[in-house]
Amino acid sequence: KMTNTLKSIDPKMLARIQALRLMDDDFMTVVFDGDNEATEFLLRILLDRNDLRVKSVMTQKEKRNLFGRSVKLDILAEDFNGKKYNVEVQRADSGASPKRVRYNLAMLDSHMLRKNDDFDKLPETYIIFITENDYLGLGKAIYRVVKEFDCADEHGDKLPFKDGCNIIYVNGSYRGNDALGRLMHDFCTPNADEMNYSELAEKVRYHKQEEKGVENMCRIVEEYGDEREAAGRAEGRAEGEKKGKLSFALELIKSGVLSISAAASKLGMSEEAIKQQMAAMPQ
Repeated sequence: KMTNTLKSIDPKMLARIQALRLMDDDFMTVVFDGDNEATEFLLRILLDRNDLRVKSVMTQKEKRNLFGRSVKLDILAEDFNGKKYNVEVQRADSGASPKRVRYNLAMLDSHMLRKNDDFDKLPETYIIFITENDYLGLGKAIYRVVKEFDCADEHGDKLPFKDGCNIIYVNGSYRGNDALGRLMHDFCTPNADEMNYSELAEKVRYHKQEEKGVENMCRIVEEYGDEREAAGRAEGRAEGEKKGKLSFALELIKSGVLSISAAASKLGMSEEAIKQQMAAMPQ
């Protein structure tokens, strides 16, 4: 039965929480945060391993970059052998691009070594993207990136490029009759009662039905919404500033004060793009 405390929560907020799935990063990170057993359960299925033991796990771990873009990692776990695991869920295919994988890895690696450490001390790392859609559209459950040299050994086998990074894409739409298919089903349903795995269902049920869990989710959803709204405002301001600078530059070009090449250099645009903007200006 719903307690008086839960009854006092805005029905729209409750409905929003009930609709969340593990495929939603703001919910998934809450479910797995600090839970070594749940994360171990997840990784064992994703990697088809029974020997993996998780030592620690954090979610929404920010890796700061003083000179550029920082990143927040959905799940960052470490096993007892020192191997690192970054698990991301992505509903939009654009968020799982190869260059996003590259940047996540770069930010992880940049925090792994102390000054003067040998590069061989970099730990083996797994970058795992669970995408809601079939990223490559080939119907496979899992896509593994294979790195190799463009030459072969005496047996004709390509030589592997052993950089210690394992990149894996998991097809969130896969529904095969196996452990991974059942896991992806659980990731994509908002209803704990429909889940295959009690290990995850109980966690989901707690955050959607138990008083303390729901209260925590309300706070997180509000904070997450505020962050997205602030990011949207910042993006809007940046876009407005960019348009303002472009408009001013075009007026200077039109009046003969500024050359097209100089404007392109200042705005970080190609000269062709500047010319197209000039052609679109009202006469």
